[in-house]
Amino acid sequence: MGLSDDSDDNIFKRHEELCVNLNMDKDAAEEAWQNYETIRQNYTLEGDQLHWLACALYVACRKSSTPTVGKSGAMVEGNCVSLTRLLRLCKLSLIQFFSKSKKWADMANMPPEFRSKIDRLERNFAVSMVIFKKYQPIFVDMFHNPADDQLRQSRSRKQRNLPCTPSKVFDFCWTLFVCVKGKFPGVSDDLVNSYHLLLASCDLIFANAILADRRDLLNPHFSGLPKNFWDQDYTPPTEAPCIIDQLCKKHDGITLEAMGIKQYSFKLQIKKFFETAVLKGRASNLSGILEQGNFDLNFKAINRTYEEYVLSEGDFDERIFLGEDANSDIGTPTKMCGIGDFTEKLQAKRAGSRKYIGGIQHLAPATPLTGRRYLKTKEMQHDVTPVSTATQSVSRLQTLLAGRQAAPSETLLELFRSCSCNPGDKIEECVKEMGQQFCTKFTENMKEHLVNPMDFARKRLQLAETLYYKLLENILVDERKKKPEFDLTSLLEQEVFHQSLFACCLEIVNYSYNSQRTFPWILDSLNVEPYYFYKVIEIIVRAEDQLSRDMVKHLNLIEEKILEALAWRSESPLWENIRSSGLPVPTCEDVCLPCQLDDNMSTVSCPNPVIQRLTTKDRTAPVQSQSPGSSVSERFQSPVSSSLAKKRLFSDGTTNVIKTSIVKPGQSLLQTSAKTMSINIQTFEAENGQRYIPIQVVPGAGSQSPNKQIQMTVKEKKPRRTGSLGLFFRKFYNLASVRMQELCLHLSVTDKELKRKIWTCFEHSITNHTDLMQDRHLDQILMCVVYVICRKTFTEIMRCYRLQPQAESYVYRSVLLTSKRRRGDNDVKEDSKDRIRSSSTLPVTQPPSAPPTPTHLAGTSTSFEHEDRGDLIKFYNTIYVPKVKVFALKFSSGVQPDNLTLSPLPLGKNQPMSPFRRVSDKHSVFIRSLETKELPTTPTQPLSYCFSRSPAKDLRAINTMIQISSKKVGKRLPMDDTSEGDVSPAKQPAPVVTKKLQNLIGE
Repeated sequence: MGLSDDSDDNIFKRHEELCVNLNMDKDAAEEAWQNYETIRQNYTLEGDQLHWLACALYVACRKSSTPTVGKSGAMVEGNCVSLTRLLRLCKLSLIQFFSKSKKWADMANMPPEFRSKIDRLERNFAVSMVIFKKYQPIFVDMFHNPADDQLRQSRSRKQRNLPCTPSKVFDFCWTLFVCVKGKFPGVSDDLVNSYHLLLASCDLIFANAILADRRDLLNPHFSGLPKNFWDQDYTPPTEAPCIIDQLCKKHDGITLEAMGIKQYSFKLQIKKFFETAVLKGRASNLSGILEQGNFDLNFKAINRTYEEYVLSEGDFDERIFLGEDANSDIGTPTKMCGIGDFTEKLQAKRAGSRKYIGGIQHLAPATPLTGRRYLKTKEMQHDVTPVSTATQSVSRLQTLLAGRQAAPSETLLELFRSCSCNPGDKIEECVKEMGQQFCTKFTENMKEHLVNPMDFARKRLQLAETLYYKLLENILVDERKKKPEFDLTSLLEQEVFHQSLFACCLEIVNYSYNSQRTFPWILDSLNVEPYYFYKVIEIIVRAEDQLSRDMVKHLNLIEEKILEALAWRSESPLWENIRSSGLPVPTCEDVCLPCQLDDNMSTVSCPNPVIQRLTTKDRTAPVQSQSPGSSVSERFQSPVSSSLAKKRLFSDGTTNVIKTSIVKPGQSLLQTSAKTMSINIQTFEAENGQRYIPIQVVPGAGSQSPNKQIQMTVKEKKPRRTGSLGLFFRKFYNLASVRMQELCLHLSVTDKELKRKIWTCFEHSITNHTDLMQDRHLDQILMCVVYVICRKTFTEIMRCYRLQPQAESYVYRSVLLTSKRRRGDNDVKEDSKDRIRSSSTLPVTQPPSAPPTPTHLAGTSTSFEHEDRGDLIKFYNTIYVPKVKVFALKFSSGVQPDNLTLSPLPLGKNQPMSPFRRVSDKHSVFIRSLETKELPTTPTQPLSYCFSRSPAKDLRAINTMIQISSKKVGKRLPMDDTSEGDVSPAKQPAPVVTKKLQNLIGE
């Protein structure tokens, strides 16, 4: 099973030795061992058991905090155990720790607070690793390469107070940077500010080298050296030079931002270090740090100060990048010094960075499955790094707001005055109130050092206010173009609109700086409901075309998060809107346009395949956006009452006039000379709210006379359900459809009838058992539906689910079972831990042959104070099956019942903006346009063939690779038209009226 051969006694002995080496208290050690024993009973812990013990010890340590002696009320987190020391003793790399700790959190059903701490820790590591990789070329640009200094360190060890070497300066500068960064959480919160803090540190050390005339340290080719530096009559300056501008131009910085960090944060903290004797030298001009009598003392003092910070905060030690074993401690190449030529080091660095992408993914958004039509063509750039991307994002934001002020422009004021009641004063008051609320939350739990964190909050706020007024102007101008006579007062008086728009502006600013205050922090800070927030996202993307590609992707991912889970929380206004609408939860057909549904699947089966093809011919309209013609005023309108909704959904009269063609008995449908006339069709409303046509079929020549009426649904040109609630469900169903199609693609589910069954069962779950979504996730319901219909194993389904960009392990490992706050779920009984579905006609979860591993589910649950949570199998057996069993059994008999109508599938959307498209699920084969230069990352050199350009041998090489295991592919091709092509139209006579109705539906 891949387990260590250690016996239980040996493992416990190693655990005790580890606790002694870490000087851990008895309570935490016992708690860690008990948690480890509990997890090991339910799961097979593969690999070195000491690695899993490290996770248990880390959890036990982070649950406790110790009061300090020196400061009253101050607490030390983490039980004074260094994470870096813990991992070194367990011989566990940092990257491995992130992976195992997430699995441990899933197995132990850890609360969200612990998961967010791990995510924050991994993000901190990703930011530090990115900055360290930028630090190395910056340092070598200014100073001699530390790699050339390694051979001279062992000489004259007896002599004290040796001049510092480049390698020592390299370590000191990085340690000084991380020490100052720890003092300013407001500065170090994001990647951009942290990078500029690094530039300020490099600038200080360079200035000290210039003032001390340390030519043995400086790179003679650095462009920032004084002009007469190599002249014989050169004398060192008395004032420290500043090279921030040169560093920013050469290494992707923003001069104005970096200068602000240097002057108002970094220098103040360095002066504080001089005042408290942490640094020795001349405090007047911050010099003398590198002098022989000071450097060693300064190095020890800075290291000691930083160690105190690491132990008190419980964070990882960022000096891990400096150690000789940095690559093994971290788990990926980071330190490049000592590899040879520096250009080779950079190439090795780029190659090594591909091995770890988990943390870096936090710094760059994944491309979502939906909304790709808004993405611009990817700009091909060379030497793109997370730092350059982040600084360019800030520069783009500043360019976007250039010339604007944090106040309404004259155009916006004119729009305010055009309203029946000028809302300008109320809007400014609302913005001011939200700004104060943001600043309060931004500086919460921040220690006020020399620089007030409020200054950084106000800077972000100013950018957000400027962006808010710009976007508000663009949105109102567009609204006025769509509705020239519309009074904007009704929209501008809605406070929730301004709150959502302002919150989105703050999110754009925070994301531009790569802040760790990630979504949905901004919603929690301003008390904005996700259900309202999502409404402004598409409007903003349409109104502002200067947003970067990554920003659009980020906003689209936020919209998906809201649609999939956040809007379905128990306290969401969505539930009240559903109740107040007075109508049942709409189906996909209720809220989608006809062009967004697959008309090839008719609600009434047509016996004649020729008629089927004729009625569906030339009806594929271009794919429209999810909210065609949906203005901002419609998105924020109140839910419509039941009576008004019926008036909007259906015409006032009950008679529809439809033009059709009369086809005589025996006449060919291909003839176009049929007489055209108008037919008055009487319609009636059924219990489900849909309009139907009662039709009595008249027997004709060669036809049979049925004794029942045929009911056929009238196709509407507009969605039957509109308004804000209709838009929400339209987007929700679109997201569900895209993810279902993606899941079916990887599961090799190609049969359209099977897909329709999946979609019908999913739609039934949403419309008839809407409470299944309360406090749960869309993907949880989708995976359960696929399991019911497709008879695939949960292991297969989850493997394919993990291929989607939004996939998270907690979705299938931590599912809500029951909650005290929920209505109607507490009566669900859990008879036993291993309860399986009672009906043998449904697919049954087979018990595993071996204990479940961390990559498989165990069917277990955990009780918390307010709720019970379990894995997806537990949810499926105890919650989902009892609700949908009766409906799901209709699909298991093999013969579809007459009263079961399959729902039409939403049409898939083409993604023309995608740089490349995968054409085979079994092979890594992609097609792309010639303009795109990048290919998907592969460990080997990819094969490529350019049409009309590459030699034939390149294509033969690709064909040879494909032919290895492609025998099964060809069998699918003839199946598309087999059922239709083998039947002669003449052999299946159909009633004339049926032909007319099929053509009518096709219209």
